[in-house]
Amino acid sequence: MRKILMSIVLVGLGVLSAWGGPALNNLIIGATQEPSNLFPWEGAADTKENVMALFNIGLTYFDSNGQLLPGLATEVPTPDNGRVWIVYDAKGNFLCQMVHWTLRDDAFWSDGVPITTDDVVFTYKVQTTPEIPVTMRTFSDLISDIRVLGPKDFIIVYGAPNLFYANIGGSIGLARFYDIAPAHVWEPIYDQVMEQVRANPDKAGDIISGQLLGAPSATGVDPTKVVGSGAFKFAEWQINQYIRFTRRDDFFLSAPGPAANYVQEVVVRFIVNQPTLISALLAGQLDATDDIALAGQDPSVLRQQYRLGVATVTPSGFIEEITFNLFDSCQAAADLLLGDKRTRQAIIQAIDRKDLADTVFPGAIVSNSFLVRGDVGFTDDLYQWPYDPSAARVLLAELGWADRDGDGVLERVTEDGRTVKFELHWVATTAAFRLRTGEILQEFLADVGIRLIPENLPGSVVFATEYCNHGSECTWRGLIEWAEAGGIGQAPADPISNELWAFDRLKEPVSKVPENIPSAANGFAGTNVGGWINHEFDQLRADALREFDLEKRAAIVVQMQKIFNEELPKIPLYERTDLIAFATGLVNYNRGTPVARTQFWNPWEWGWEQNGARSVR
Repeated sequence: MRKILMSIVLVGLGVLSAWGGPALNNLIIGATQEPSNLFPWEGAADTKENVMALFNIGLTYFDSNGQLLPGLATEVPTPDNGRVWIVYDAKGNFLCQMVHWTLRDDAFWSDGVPITTDDVVFTYKVQTTPEIPVTMRTFSDLISDIRVLGPKDFIIVYGAPNLFYANIGGSIGLARFYDIAPAHVWEPIYDQVMEQVRANPDKAGDIISGQLLGAPSATGVDPTKVVGSGAFKFAEWQINQYIRFTRRDDFFLSAPGPAANYVQEVVVRFIVNQPTLISALLAGQLDATDDIALAGQDPSVLRQQYRLGVATVTPSGFIEEITFNLFDSCQAAADLLLGDKRTRQAIIQAIDRKDLADTVFPGAIVSNSFLVRGDVGFTDDLYQWPYDPSAARVLLAELGWADRDGDGVLERVTEDGRTVKFELHWVATTAAFRLRTGEILQEFLADVGIRLIPENLPGSVVFATEYCNHGSECTWRGLIEWAEAGGIGQAPADPISNELWAFDRLKEPVSKVPENIPSAANGFAGTNVGGWINHEFDQLRADALREFDLEKRAAIVVQMQKIFNEELPKIPLYERTDLIAFATGLVNYNRGTPVARTQFWNPWEWGWEQNGARSVR
């Protein structure tokens, strides 16, 4: 019966696709990854950010030129308009930074409830609840107070400088996705869950996962429970197939041109296999792709051979990276001495990253930093870690590895007398370029005596907190690969930097527990999923975040890169080129700058040309 039902759904979706585009004034987008949930505070996957953007908007947003514009707010706070000011003591020492926001009077949740400061206060309350698996607390940790001035006015008080106080993506410090969540939806669930957590602290993880991340407002099983602030309204989610949204008539932003030409419905189809997705695009079953679906494809081939409309962003602002599992509690990782930087240095020298990039991601640029070009303090004056398998073999021999049984795989004897083979687990999504990456890495590492054990899983699994944040429990036991945004101009507060710190040295006294390393103690929250601890790096990050002078901040960030470049808690593979494909006649579907991060920044402006023409060019 299940197979029959799935066939009916797919056939129905196929019919929908055949009559998509101008005919029904809808838009069908192909994606190879799927979000794990719609919970506003948790998650790092770009595909979730895309989907959340369809039915949410932040206090601000970036247009395709990288200009910061007001979203839910009446205006973007600046010192010039009197909405941002710094408070100093009598000696001229920094005390706090204050940012005054005013919410729009015509901003409503998709169920008609007004958006107010009650939502702001509640969102921040969840963001700062230690038990909740909040993905990023970098900016919320800077907040010392939220002062409510009225139902539409509030002031955020930062106890440390926040140069990115108006940027989306969690930089404001209220939530990971789009700043504000609906209190009237989430607060009753939150209160019930936290009551149970307090009564059963040993079962906190299961309670939160099952009843908060698994709530109807996060899973979409009840469309009436999924409420957002954006241009579209959630309609349905068929897991592993598609997610659908319909246009809101009461959204406060509009685009120039006839309203009849605006897209009235958006369907995101999840097609894991990239060749299948490209076939669907060529067959007219898709109108466009997201910025992940065509990863690794050559844009020139797509334009010439398939005659597709293609837009590219180079550099994309994203670095493809491999993170090491450095947790002593994961015995399989500890046995391989991944915690010794010489092991990590051997592995990066065993990989021809230029050859890898050219093969799997045309146009990509090999990286040696955790920053993308254009970020504050980016420097290329770092050791380039060239391909050098001989140097890799020397380092591995120093660590006691040798092929004792002649099978081509290194072994060593542990202090407790066990013989361990160098069998290294690597996990990534099922994207075609990552499948090929796994094959290439196997060849390179085999040449120095390391047997790579590749595993490719759906993005909804790899990026789920239950998986990537549980490296200490060996959910992944060696390497995990993904791409992370560099956050142009935001160092050291960009997303990749936020994956590296362990202790929050902006606070006094410094905690004895690393706040940013996922563990049972913090509900497996945090972005340092590999467990790297470097106190000098943490101190430099704190110093940089306190520094308003960009030149001085950049100098500190250079020192951070030098530490990273030597320690290599991650292997930066390459800066990616992003590309999207779209049908002729589709307008305002673009991502013109890496600052915008995603082409989903302006869905209310998507539409079809008035003549209704639709073809794949």
